[in-house]
Amino acid sequence: MSQNKWVRGALAFGMVGASLFAGGCASIVHGGNREISIATQPPGATASVRRTGGDITDIVAVEKTPCTVSLDPKKGYFSGQSYTLRLEMPGYKVAEVALTPKMSGWYWGNLLIGGLIGMLAVDPATGAMWNISPEKIDRTLASGQAALIKNKTGFVVVLESELTPAERLAMVRVN
Repeated sequence: MSQNKWVRGALAFGMVGASLFAGGCASIVHGGNREISIATQPPGATASVRRTGGDITDIVAVEKTPCTVSLDPKKGYFSGQSYTLRLEMPGYKVAEVALTPKMSGWYWGNLLIGGLIGMLAVDPATGAMWNISPEKIDRTLASGQAALIKNKTGFVVVLESELTPAERLAMVRVN
């Protein structure tokens, strides 16, 4: 009977010890950068991705749609990176999409599989605890003001005080 208790105790101790030294659960499932799929209607827009809060030097990708960009989900230890996607195309309004970090469900798998080392060290250090949302963007671009005038499908209201002197001279009275 006492040998049976000793075997159970050793087995329990071994399982706890192994879980403390196992790798992070989220790191095993999806380590590395996240792939974000970007498409626009019409295709061919310039998609530029920059770190949120950054300036022009923080642009991490510039592609033509449709495309896929690879983004690092990690900003710092226990901190996910946010990005701003900017979609630009002549004749269309500029569109911006926030790409935000979301905690991976696999991170919580450390409670069962990866142990404390995975939860407190491996996944936070590698950034594997974060996903980037949305993973897929499919945006229809809206026509800009220039397209309305060019296609003769609309008009633009502008305050006279916002016009240049040359634009004021070119004005035509309609009533």
